[in-house]
Amino acid sequence: MSDNWETYLFEYNHDGSVWCFEIKASSAEDARERLDKLTRAHYLGTLQAKIPVELGLLVRLTCWIQNLFRAR
Repeated sequence: MSDNWETYLFEYNHDGSVWCFEIKASSAEDARERLDKLTRAHYLGTLQAKIPVELGLLVRLTCWIQNLFRAR
């Protein structure tokens, strides 16, 4: 993904509250297309940690392997 992509903001109502989220995209049209595809998204689980890319390939590979075994 390119570093110069914009962050587009969206909001929705749920249970009497307004919630917001962001989508990174190359344009507003691209962001809307991505939003339309969210109805076909699959549940993956809960976020356990965010690991900065600077930590290197070994950490990313370890996380990928852990996720692979948890998904089964």
